[in-house]
Amino acid sequence: MRFLAPALLLLAAAPLAAQTPAPAAAVATPAPKLTAEQEARLTALGKTYTRWFFAGLADSLAGAFDAGMLAKAEGVAGITAMMQQISERAGFPTKVLVEKLTYRNGMPQYWYEAEFSEFANEPVVVRWVMNAEGKVIGSGLNPKSNAPKPDGM
Repeated sequence: MRFLAPALLLLAAAPLAAQTPAPAAAVATPAPKLTAEQEARLTALGKTYTRWFFAGLADSLAGAFDAGMLAKAEGVAGITAMMQQISERAGFPTKVLVEKLTYRNGMPQYWYEAEFSEFANEPVVVRWVMNAEGKVIGSGLNPKSNAPKPDGM
């Protein structure tokens, strides 16, 4: 799963409807089968990370990233810039359609799908790929039609 930066830079450069599908994700070592309790914990963390993202809490979100993701994001300043770009291009969520835990390449992925104030063409999907400890190891943001499908779909 690619980090938000490439997706967000694309969003800033072109209309959301014109985005091309996301490239295939690099395959991480799949997480061991999670218990229902672990899945509930990751779902709650995904909701928290999404809330932080839309609230502009870059420092909090940076603390949830593993070291590799934080480096790709270029730290708190890079995360802040991404938040601003999304706000400018898509606006803010107006209606949450789906919040669930899925799997992508065997890794737990929180899937947040919503309608946005400045992008009426289709819902936008925010994805947080996490390790079993809840650290963000991958992420993405796409119009729904361009979001990589979860495993088994």
